[in-house]
Amino acid sequence: MRQNNYAPFIHTEKTAPYMYVNVIVALLPCICLSVANYGIRALFLILISQLMFFTLDVIFSRMFFNTSKTSDYYDFSSLISGIIFALMLPPDTSIFVVLLGVLFGSLVVKQLFGGVGSNIVNPSIAARLFVQLVVPDALSGFSEPFENAFKLSSLVDISKTTGAFADTSSISLTEIAFGNFEGYLGIGCGFLVLFGFGFMLFKRLIRGYAFIGYMFAILVFYPALHIADFFSLDGFRAFVVFVISSGVLFIAAFALGDFTTMPMNPLMRFFSGLICATFTVLMYGKVDLMIALCAPVIIVNFMTPSLDYFASTLSHKEIITKERGDSL
Repeated sequence: MRQNNYAPFIHTEKTAPYMYVNVIVALLPCICLSVANYGIRALFLILISQLMFFTLDVIFSRMFFNTSKTSDYYDFSSLISGIIFALMLPPDTSIFVVLLGVLFGSLVVKQLFGGVGSNIVNPSIAARLFVQLVVPDALSGFSEPFENAFKLSSLVDISKTTGAFADTSSISLTEIAFGNFEGYLGIGCGFLVLFGFGFMLFKRLIRGYAFIGYMFAILVFYPALHIADFFSLDGFRAFVVFVISSGVLFIAAFALGDFTTMPMNPLMRFFSGLICATFTVLMYGKVDLMIALCAPVIIVNFMTPSLDYFASTLSHKEIITKERGDSL
């Protein structure tokens, strides 16, 4: 009799709720950074995004599936989707943009593909890419850290936002290292992202194959494409800033660490990370940063079924070859 295996693909004695709660713990440093930099509106954006993702997942699951399916959402996966989506937004984003992204992530990405654990692509990354393509003018609300800590008006402001991502060439590396610049809510501090990633490795929630493949491609292909000025002081500084502040570490740690949308095979995970980072490096500077970060993740998510099939085919051939050798 055929047995179907559903995500998450890392089989362990740890339950799904336990794993997801620990992912939320790993995201706490980024959450704390966003609140410290942008005040109460950052906290509201994150909480609202979580609540919307969870609520809409439950509502849509009741509409499209039997009621027992709803219990799957109490494993906190919806809350993680909401946190990751919010952390990738500018600080002055309105809740209407959040609702638009969450609607797409929950209804289109999750429910139309079978509900929780059956989605092909990462819901939070797909939601972020969607709003960037549909309402880009509403995603330019970059304000300076530590200003207007109690500002809430931006949450309901549907007018075109104004602001600009920081010109990192004029900011000290110390400020950049600690995320003290005009940027997205919680993805700009590479050290805090690495701390969260290390926590997930320590708790054995994820394997680092995709992360290694991603960072290997970043460290190799970025210098190769900027070879003309890489060895200058400004060129090397630009590379360091790109690694620690652009969000590539956040994508490598949390988007490519997704339990559902990445390949099961370690080698295929490494390959997925390699492909994802290669696309990001090629797109960086030519399109909006969020498109360069998110679109490659969606591409490798769509590749996952083929990579898993290819890996299982190779494994099956190896087993047959070994059995034939043992019988000789």
